[in-house]
Amino acid sequence: RANAQDREQTKELMKKAITHKGYALLDILQPCVTYNKLNTYQWFKEHTYYLDESHDPHDRMAAFQKATESDKLPLGILYLSPDKPPFEDNTGVYHDDSRPLYERQVDIEKLRGLMNSLVS
Repeated sequence: RANAQDREQTKELMKKAITHKGYALLDILQPCVTYNKLNTYQWFKEHTYYLDESHDPHDRMAAFQKATESDKLPLGILYLSPDKPPFEDNTGVYHDDSRPLYERQVDIEKLRGLMNSLVS
């Protein structure tokens, strides 16, 4: 999670999200200066804080607790699971053929086998 007015920290978190192998969600807090007169730049400065080194982003329960805080919103990497392989590594579709799926011919028998393995 990042605060848009902290450009350097937001930029670094965006880099980390983009280079992370697998799914990454970056929540960027940004005030609407036209319609929201309550959650201003000052409000975000007063109601956010950066996580320190004591926060373990690999602890899923601690990350959930941080994500549900409402008095002050934590900024930084709340949760990270580097040991869990991304979805595409589990499917095996690129192990033997690196071409994108739309460039390949459909192997009906292989597709049936995959569908059967998912149902059983």
